[in-house]
Amino acid sequence: MKQFRWILFVVIFGTGIQTFGQAQTQDTTAFPYVLPIWGQKVQERGFADQLQLPFGLNVNYVNVFMDLEISEFELLFGGRDLTGIFNVETLNFTQVSATTNGANFRADAWVLPFMNVYGLFSSVTGGTNVSLQPTWKDATGEVILQLPEFSSEVKFNAIAYGIGTTIVYGWNGWFSSIDMNYSRTETALLENQVGYLTMSARMGHRFFLSKKNREFFIAPYAGMMYRNFVGPRGSKGSIGMDEVFPDLNESFDDKVEAKLDANNEIINDPNTSAAEKIKLQAQNQAIETIAEAVDESGIFTTEIDYYIEKDLIQTITFQFGFNLQINKKWMLRGEYGISDSQRFLMTGLQYRFGVKKKEFR
Repeated sequence: MKQFRWILFVVIFGTGIQTFGQAQTQDTTAFPYVLPIWGQKVQERGFADQLQLPFGLNVNYVNVFMDLEISEFELLFGGRDLTGIFNVETLNFTQVSATTNGANFRADAWVLPFMNVYGLFSSVTGGTNVSLQPTWKDATGEVILQLPEFSSEVKFNAIAYGIGTTIVYGWNGWFSSIDMNYSRTETALLENQVGYLTMSARMGHRFFLSKKNREFFIAPYAGMMYRNFVGPRGSKGSIGMDEVFPDLNESFDDKVEAKLDANNEIINDPNTSAAEKIKLQAQNQAIETIAEAVDESGIFTTEIDYYIEKDLIQTITFQFGFNLQINKKWMLRGEYGISDSQRFLMTGLQYRFGVKKKEFR
C-alpha cells in the first residue's frame, strides 16, 4: 500500500509525460531542486530520475472554432430602447460562430510530484460570423415583413489570462490526468471581461523511441474536454451597425416599399374581400410603424449600444493528441479536439528547467 501511494506521487503528466514501472533501489542522496514538495521522499524511493524538471515555459499555437447561440439581445440608441423592434425573435439569427487563433504562453511548476500549477496568457485574433434574416410577424404569427438573409464578419483582437492545475496518475507506462483552468478574456468590442472555464480528462500510453535513450519517447492519448462561459452570461458593447451590415439600410427600405406596394395592389383589387382588405391595411399600418421607428432611430448609420447573451451550442469535445519528449529539457505537443459544433487545434513547444536548492555551510 505504501508503494502504491508513492507511485501516485511521482507519476507525471503535463506537456511532457513520465510514468513508472517498478521502483529502483533506495537513493539516500539529497534531492537537488526546490520543487516539488516531497521531492526528497521521491528521491529516497528511487523515482527521482524519472521526474520532470520542476519548472516549464510553454509556447503554443491555438486555433478554435465554436458555434454559438444567441439567447438574449437588447438594443439601445441614444438612450432609446429598441428591443421591441430588434430582439432575438425579430432578428432571427440563423447562424453565429466564432473563430480565434493565436499564441498561448504558459509557465508552470510541479508543486507536488502529482500536481502541476500554471499561469497562462494568450494573445489572439479572431472573427465572429453572424447570419440573420430579420423577420416581423403580426399578432396572429403571420409574417408581415421579412428581409433577405444577411451575413457579416466582425474581426477582433483579444487577450486572455488565467490559472490552472493538473492532477496526474500512472502505472506501467499508462497515464491519466485531470486538468482544470479558468481564464478571462478582454476585447475592445465588449465592456466586460468574459470568463471561461475549461476542464479535461485524458488517458494514454508511453512508448520509448530508443533503447539506449530512455528520455526519448512519445505518449499518444485521448480524452474529453469541457469548455463553457462562466459568470454573468451577458456582455455589453457598442459598434456601428453600418460596420457590420453595410447594405442593411438600403435593403430594409426596398423591402418595406415592395411589401407596401404588393399589399396596396391587392387592397385596390375589386375582387378582394372586405375582410382581406382590412387585414392587409392593418399589416401596412404595422409595417409603416416599424419603418418609421427604424428610420427615426438612425440605427443603420450610428453607433449603437447592445447587450448580448450567448451560449455554446456544444460544450464537450473529444480530444486526441501526443507528447514527444526529446530530452529532459525539450518537448513537443500536438492536440486536436472535435465535436459537431466545435474544433480545437493546438501545437506547442516546451522548455523545462530546475532551480537547485541553496547549499548551507
